[in-house]
Amino acid sequence: MLNIMGLGLRGIKSLTVEELEILQKSDIVYFETYTSVSPEATFDSLKIVCKGTLAEANREFIETGTEILREAKNKNVTLLVTGDALSATTHNEIRLEAEKLGIKVNVFENASIITAFTSKTGLFNYRFGNIVSMPFVYENFFPVSVYDKIYLNYSNNMHTLLLLDLANGKTMPVYQALLTLEGMEEKRKRGMISDNTKVIVGIGIASENEKIINSCIGNIIKTKPEGSPASIIIPASLNDKEMEFLNVFSSVEL
Repeated sequence: MLNIMGLGLRGIKSLTVEELEILQKSDIVYFETYTSVSPEATFDSLKIVCKGTLAEANREFIETGTEILREAKNKNVTLLVTGDALSATTHNEIRLEAEKLGIKVNVFENASIITAFTSKTGLFNYRFGNIVSMPFVYENFFPVSVYDKIYLNYSNNMHTLLLLDLANGKTMPVYQALLTLEGMEEKRKRGMISDNTKVIVGIGIASENEKIINSCIGNIIKTKPEGSPASIIIPASLNDKEMEFLNVFSSVEL
């Protein structure tokens, strides 16, 4: 049996009663550390909750998925994912392979940054276009396709949620992502991104240190707000109600 379980955004505090029962009954729990970031003490807290074996699952482990599937053939195995259970394509790939092998799969949903951050800003969720991911860039890797995807949303008057790549258990620094966007603007020259462009930054959403910053790119690059996990919204035009919500639910203090 394979349980694919969303942990939510608050570590073990987000576990539902049903999820807690499943974890305690699991022979093996794999805590996925590849696609998202949980509060720092989450793994240690899980040691108290889980009765069976507890292990971290990194990128290589998740992308191959072979050991999870092998164990799930004869044991009660749980793959524990920060956020929602199936937001990442990788988890649906594991689910698909399990189904092909005749392994029973149970899915347990939970809160995700994809809806939690956007909702907390007050922006209307139905006005968001495709989600875009910002990878780390290098001398020989500068994918301006990221800019093109944002521009497609922007040209259709749709907001963009920009998810930031992970390294060493933390998301890319916000200022670095915005500098990269400005570099992409220099290449594309479509007038979408500048120091004066307003963006919304979410840091530590659902944590005690949550910040929602509504400011221009130049100010954010200058002040370099810290914290992880972080993500960015690049808004299209805001209607009156969105503007009212955002002004109350966010801060411009940096």
